[in-house]
Amino acid sequence: AGDFIISKLVYHVTAAPSRNVLQKCAGNLKAGLHPILLIPREQENKARILAQDEGIDTELTVFSIEDFVALNIIELATEENKDFFSVLKEIVAIYNKRLSEVETDLSLQIEVR
Repeated sequence: AGDFIISKLVYHVTAAPSRNVLQKCAGNLKAGLHPILLIPREQENKARILAQDEGIDTELTVFSIEDFVALNIIELATEENKDFFSVLKEIVAIYNKRLSEVETDLSLQIEVR
């Protein structure tokens, strides 16, 4: 149904929204699910136009990946009563650890300052 499913929420994550992804979102709606499309900020207008073309623009939630990640980091920091940047550093450390376990190209690691 999508990349991630939590209860009735179906997350579709893509760097380049396409008609195919929006048709999947339309199928989610018909199945009684709520699709959430996560895309890069510069792709938001394209995604909204495609959603209008599919007739689902008022039922689909579109978030930029940047806003979605920032909001989740803020939420985690608030819940754990931690500083925003310390939570971000923890996430980056986990990312780098997982990356080093499976990736041969370590240039994808993020440097924390």
